[in-house]
Amino acid sequence: MNYYNFEKFRVSLKRNLALIGYAIITFCLFLIIFEYLIAAQSAKSHAQQRIEASNYASVLKSKIDHELNSILFISTGLSSYFTVYHDHIEPKKVNAMLADLYSRTKLVRNFAVAVNTRITYVYPIETNKQIVGMDYQDLRKQWPEVKKAIDSHEGLLAGPLDLLQGGKGLIYRYPVFIDGQYWGLLSTVIDTPEFFKAAFSDVSDHYELGIRVRDFNGQVSKAFYGDDHLFMNRQAYRTISSVPNAEWEWAILSKSGKDLTVPFMIRALVIGMSLAFAYIVFFFLKERTTLASHAMYDSLTGLANRRLLYDRMDQAQAQSKRLDHYFGIMFIDIDYFKKINDTYGHDFGDELLKTVAVKLLGCIRDVDTLSRIGGDEFVVVIEQLGNKDDVELVAKKIFASFEHQVNIMGKDILIGLSIGISIYTPHSSSNVKSLMKEADIALYEVKACGRNSYKIFTKED
Repeated sequence: MNYYNFEKFRVSLKRNLALIGYAIITFCLFLIIFEYLIAAQSAKSHAQQRIEASNYASVLKSKIDHELNSILFISTGLSSYFTVYHDHIEPKKVNAMLADLYSRTKLVRNFAVAVNTRITYVYPIETNKQIVGMDYQDLRKQWPEVKKAIDSHEGLLAGPLDLLQGGKGLIYRYPVFIDGQYWGLLSTVIDTPEFFKAAFSDVSDHYELGIRVRDFNGQVSKAFYGDDHLFMNRQAYRTISSVPNAEWEWAILSKSGKDLTVPFMIRALVIGMSLAFAYIVFFFLKERTTLASHAMYDSLTGLANRRLLYDRMDQAQAQSKRLDHYFGIMFIDIDYFKKINDTYGHDFGDELLKTVAVKLLGCIRDVDTLSRIGGDEFVVVIEQLGNKDDVELVAKKIFASFEHQVNIMGKDILIGLSIGISIYTPHSSSNVKSLMKEADIALYEVKACGRNSYKIFTKED
């Protein structure tokens, strides 16, 4: 890659990087917009699911309360009996009453009556003989809960927990007080699996459910019903229901909305649309940049064209007046360019023009402007000159760079230049057009004197 092509590649890369930057901004902007819309829709769906789960939870809690209260009411009835007949208790009548109550509910595993703290009556007796006569104070695991019920003078619900008879159950302990003095304890053991089966017999299968115990100290147990992992799912609806001596925490999740994350295909579509918008912006800006470049730059060399040149000269003149600086204009022609073009062909001529453009660019500063205004005619605007002699330094530098032959398309050739120069003096009456004319006059004087040299226009000319 020769220097010209490298320079052209560098300018093109710089321009394309800017366009890519705009395209990336567009991509990010549209992606953010789409993500916001998706998030809004997801939040709406999640809110709707929470409302549905809340309504569903209300139904479930109502069913639980109904089943639980119907069982706990039994203890209230038994308490009334023992309060009235505590001095005339007949074991046969007590066992018959417990048997009748037991036959009326399928959810109770057993009833137990403790006089003071010793278990005296149990039904059914066949499966619970081992606990008859036991003293609650000797049962280390149960005594704290029993004592708590006695001390609180209230019925307390414990569990679900492992039972001495095997399996799991809820135990409702109700203390009986006669004339303010503790008499005994009524215990109702509820079969946990049967209890929840009855409560949730006709509930919807579109939801997942988890229930766990939360005590009044904020401590929670593992879920005794359903999936314990639901309590770690942020999308699950959570609520609390009160039971004697504790709270039950519920976690409910719709199976149809378990995963509210955006599916991969939708996410891919969003990214694809954002990329499409970014490409459209890149293509549009590239076209606009190309059109602007064609309007302001020479298509062959990439240098400023005549329109941009005059704009730069107007700026240079304004700056010279403001900063009290000189600026110079160079008219440059390639010597015998037509002959070279006719001899070696137009492709060779084009490469020659590109080579000259690159070498001239290497002789001027970034603040200066190099322009090709047609054919082999180049114009250089040299700004911010401290004095008139500085322009000659630039001219000598240009000729020094063309002292040796250059290789163009495999042929070594020596390039000659003719340069006419005009200098703008601060606060003079000269304008851009007159400066261009003066430089052109100086150029033709160089050609008349044999070419391959430079001349500065003076008024005496």
